[in-house]
Amino acid sequence: MVSLVRRLRERLFWPSERSMQKLMGRIDSLENENNHLRDALQAQEMILHEIRDAISGMQRINEDSCRSLNEMQRAQIAERAKDDIRFWAQYRLPNETDLETRKRFFLGLPEPEGDLKLLQTALNRMLCDFAEICRRNGINQYWLVGGTLLGSVRHHGFIPWDDDLDLGIMRDDLERLQKVLAGDSEYRITVVWDRIVHCRQIRFAPRDTRVPGFIDLFPFDWVADVSHDMFVKVQEYRKTAIEQAESNSHIRAAWDNNVYVSAETEAGKLITDVFDAQLNQMRKTGIVCSQEKAAGIIRAYDNMDHPSGFEWISGLDEIYPLDSQQFESRRYPVPANYMYLLTQAYGNIYALPNDIGLHFEHVDRKMLAQLDEQVIEEYIKR
Repeated sequence: MVSLVRRLRERLFWPSERSMQKLMGRIDSLENENNHLRDALQAQEMILHEIRDAISGMQRINEDSCRSLNEMQRAQIAERAKDDIRFWAQYRLPNETDLETRKRFFLGLPEPEGDLKLLQTALNRMLCDFAEICRRNGINQYWLVGGTLLGSVRHHGFIPWDDDLDLGIMRDDLERLQKVLAGDSEYRITVVWDRIVHCRQIRFAPRDTRVPGFIDLFPFDWVADVSHDMFVKVQEYRKTAIEQAESNSHIRAAWDNNVYVSAETEAGKLITDVFDAQLNQMRKTGIVCSQEKAAGIIRAYDNMDHPSGFEWISGLDEIYPLDSQQFESRRYPVPANYMYLLTQAYGNIYALPNDIGLHFEHVDRKMLAQLDEQVIEEYIKR
């Protein structure tokens, strides 16, 4: 390039022209800079090639790792299935069906001892009292749900490692129960707004706080339609309520301080207003309706979750007429098609469970060990 410029200079300009000398100096400088840039670009290209090669290698490693993990997972599933087959084959009695064997196994599991047994006995008394209060006051739209329903069917009582009780109840009857217990000397309904799952946590519990345990109450609403679209619509109202609650600075400050906010506090009342406003909107639009107009029921939008992805919106024939199942000392209402609901929520309830020893503790074991056993025993025997 330089020689070409020089030839042009020789043809067009006088050799001594100072301006040409400056221009040539500038051209030489630009050429040097260009060479440096070319070298830098080549170095960057080499680095990029190395990065691409490294990424490609990592992708291959990742793909190989995923394949290995999948193979390990499949091997574990296969081995577990083999173990199950061997276990049930050894446990089975002559002329016994597979289902009969499994039922016998779960009914034969040892009961808990010590503090957990004492807690379960207190909870059983609590459930008996709940049923009696409902009977006296004509409240009959409730039934066992969750682990309590599972326990009644599989164990005829508590799952040996369980430490709470779960009941479903229609919102109409829940509101009646709240009025009944407002003046009750022994029991009360507590309501707490739980930020973790954005739900109205409702519990039936003794007024004597020295007695541990409670019954979780899960409200249900009447709906005019039981389609998936209806479930999605209700979820949209729930999403709106959550967004409105989280956008309120007073509510957010209270939740930042404690993820469990009592409904009786100022912030709790604000949360209640937000969720009740959306509930009233659903009533106005006919999504939530009266029992007379209902095609089914849905897990209340302010207390909604779906284990295993199960959307609890049921036709009336899945729930009514209510059946009954044994739970410890007496029988309690359960949904008409309880086995379908259990299967949707838990899968095969007679498979060996994976949560033995991993169950979430609703009542802290250390706190339970420090409680006055005499107080609890007096509560049970009264």
